[in-house]
Amino acid sequence: MLTLFMHIPKTGGQTLHDWLVHIYGPSGLLVWNPSNLWGLGRIRAELATLLASRPEVRAVAGHFPYGVHEALGGRAYRYVTFFRDPVDRWISERVHHITKNADFFLLRRGFAEIYGDPDLFRLLQSTIIRDDDIDVQARFARHGEPMPPGGKPSGWKLSAAEVVERFWFVGRQESLAQDCRRLARLLGAEDVPVSTSRNVAGLGNVRGGLTADEIAWIESRNLADIALCQQVPVTSGSLPAAPPAASDRAALVEAILHAALRRVGECFVALHADRLAAQKILDHYAARDAARAA
Repeated sequence: MLTLFMHIPKTGGQTLHDWLVHIYGPSGLLVWNPSNLWGLGRIRAELATLLASRPEVRAVAGHFPYGVHEALGGRAYRYVTFFRDPVDRWISERVHHITKNADFFLLRRGFAEIYGDPDLFRLLQSTIIRDDDIDVQARFARHGEPMPPGGKPSGWKLSAAEVVERFWFVGRQESLAQDCRRLARLLGAEDVPVSTSRNVAGLGNVRGGLTADEIAWIESRNLADIALCQQVPVTSGSLPAAPPAASDRAALVEAILHAALRRVGECFVALHADRLAAQKILDHYAARDAARAA
């Protein structure tokens, strides 16, 4: 049976990818992110081609929506995914865009235009492109087209309750270690410890720096995600999340912007190294051609 691990962004997916490698082995796991998320037909065709070339694959993990199973030609399958508190997931993705994708945004707009505003909430909002922050979890799990052109999806193909019924396993990022133990038992695999998250920003309690009105604004854009998470409670036995204490907004902005600048600096260093390596190759061939001409 093929396991389809639907990795919703910022729900612990990179950690789960590492865990799945231990469960299925490198050859048994296909990490796949579709080249185009706007057409389910194209996504299915791409998956069918990949699986035809790798018959040993027993699990597929990546940013693909519910519905790709129709590319399997009758092969048995099961869906696995993890949800996360919608406000925390929203904040994590916004911070990720600022600190990890700073080079992407800089190619399109100036640094001062994007990150010059010293207000924490407006800084987070600056990364929103065409309403790409609305109900991301529901877009993957309920709609089948996670990023439809024009922003908001027009309707849901599955109700929140149907998602839980049709997915073989749904866990929560907040109880990742406990849920992975449950998943391992269901898969008939040994209990593999979950590694430390590879994407922890470490920039402080950003949620604690937001006001009640700002959090309510985030919630208003993620009502379908809230409905999903209500269907899948955090596994009992995990440590309950403490209410976020108030944080220094200015200090958080400074930490986020410093992380963004570090990312940009890393990109420039990499580009410089690539240019030097390319120049050495060009110089080698130029010298060879000159020697032959002589």
